[in-house]
Amino acid sequence: MRFRWVFWLAGLWLLAACVNSPASTPSPTPTGAIVSIPLAVAPAQAATPTPTPATVSIPLVGSSDATLAQSPPLLPYRVVAEYPHDPRAWTQGLIVAGPGRLYEGTGDYANSSLREVDLATGQVLRSVDLGDPTLYGEGIAQIGDRIFQITWQNGLGLIYDAATFARIGTFTYPTPTATMPREGWGLTYDGANLIMSDGTATLYFIDPEATVASGQLAVVRTVTVTIDGQPRDRLNELEYINGVIFANVWYSDQIVLIDPANGHVIGALDMSGLLSPEERATADVLNGIAYDPASGQIFVTGKYWPRLFAITLDQNIYLPLISGPDGQ
Repeated sequence: MRFRWVFWLAGLWLLAACVNSPASTPSPTPTGAIVSIPLAVAPAQAATPTPTPATVSIPLVGSSDATLAQSPPLLPYRVVAEYPHDPRAWTQGLIVAGPGRLYEGTGDYANSSLREVDLATGQVLRSVDLGDPTLYGEGIAQIGDRIFQITWQNGLGLIYDAATFARIGTFTYPTPTATMPREGWGLTYDGANLIMSDGTATLYFIDPEATVASGQLAVVRTVTVTIDGQPRDRLNELEYINGVIFANVWYSDQIVLIDPANGHVIGALDMSGLLSPEERATADVLNGIAYDPASGQIFVTGKYWPRLFAITLDQNIYLPLISGPDGQ
């Protein structure tokens, strides 16, 4: 028997009522518990961002993506700033490098790179290509002084020195099986394991040190991501934020929030409307999530997007986890 918890905050329901619906191994959270994600910290001073003061209120039901008909609660967020973004960047991975700086992994054949970007201006401070035009870059994650980058269908991962961008190692993917990824899509780090997506509904938890030592992807467990018991596939870029996995859904304007313990989708953010219709004409899909713990801001952008947005979730949002099929 499955139980679903409801939101405790009456104010959140009042907010939703005012809006018309639009046409590691991390420590597991006890099932059915209420998890608070404290992302609404006072924003840090940013270098001359373009302010966007309005609150973007998102209804709690409905979806802009017809394939997400069984939708989790959509959560309200606030756009606090926007910045220039290279419209020629086929963004595949995004992480905060330090104050005012981002690391970005880009894709496409003969154009894949790892780059450091100035947040305020969007200027590329340094960049290194993958060294082989047949390599198609995908997600990135940082562990200490190392940056890991995966590739799409090449079966190869790259490891860089974060200070110099010198390549210091590689690793391969085993032959795809039920417990091994078929391709490389998104990548993040939960403090103990790398977490990887491959475009399906499966997330792969990877021991980074065993991967480095063996030169082969070392998967320690997998989880199937579901909404109301149905698989949620097309998971793309990933970011681990305060115990929750945020994931872009390919060809969707939604970011889904995933409980890493059981794969249940516990909420979503609707990013539709961030770009103007004119910008949409030349931009591609939403892809790119980075979290800055110092400011509590989440940075989002997309492939060929001309802008990057800083958002915060509204304060005191509680995300209910649902129990497993047998109530465990």
